Amino acid sequence: MFTSPGEHDSQNDGWTGTHYHFQGAGQGGSDQQIKGVNRSVVDHEKEKRTLRLFAAAPGGLVRYLGAYRVDQDQPYVEVALPVIGDPGHPQRIGYVFRLLPERDTPIPVWVPSAHGLSATTTVRERDLYLPYRPSPGSEKGRKLTSIEDSANVLLRDYCDYLRLLGRDVHRVDVTPAGELTPLPVDIFDRTANEIVACAGSVARTHVLAAVGELLDMRRFFDPTPGLVMLTPSKPRPDLADLCSRLSITGVWRDGGRTFRRCEPGDGGEG
Repeated sequence: MFTSPGEHDSQNDGWTGTHYHFQGAGQGGSDQQIKGVNRSVVDHEKEKRTLRLFAAAPGGLVRYLGAYRVDQDQPYVEVALPVIGDPGHPQRIGYVFRLLPERDTPIPVWVPSAHGLSATTTVRERDLYLPYRPSPGSEKGRKLTSIEDSANVLLRDYCDYLRLLGRDVHRVDVTPAGELTPLPVDIFDRTANEIVACAGSVARTHVLAAVGELLDMRRFFDPTPGLVMLTPSKPRPDLADLCSRLSITGVWRDGGRTFRRCEPGDGGEG
């Protein structure tokens, strides 16, 4: 088995401190499946095979990391993977195998670290101005789309605006229990107890994606936070009504670096 941490085929690979995470085989636009090569990994002990792990090294060489075995308690974790070269394509299902080193295998101290599998949900603060786009599961190394770039600029400006108002503003990652991939919360306004999701466009697909993020992330905070959708301009009445019915406050740019706010039930008027 060959691992190249950081490459598209190995973007989830790395050492967690207890396991080596190894991304399953399968590219293109289809979900990975536990068959073929991936099935051979899962069934290696039953088939009396040893998993020997090699890693790419500088100069086109490889290094032998040692013998590993699949953790039989949980052999793999399902993750979201991008369709390489097609950022607009829906993410597909992939698998990350959880490998334990055999007794004589040394700890791979020089390989990148990876997130371990937690039994509890964790919330970690992130750099306030670190871009969250592309989102987890997106293709590594690709350029931002114009809409993603717009979302980043909008988020930075709104963070600055809230801080000028004296708000305690953070950006956080939430990793649900049993998941590997941290999920970004665009802004957490601790002063107002609100979470903010940014849509880089007021087109329906982007607004609906932001609605889904808010409804998903709300359950990980206690007390339950208010929901805010940040958009570059005022959404059209139909989408504003949807947000109002879901108790989502709308915020959009009001020229320059100021913003207008529309509370649920205001009829879309800021």
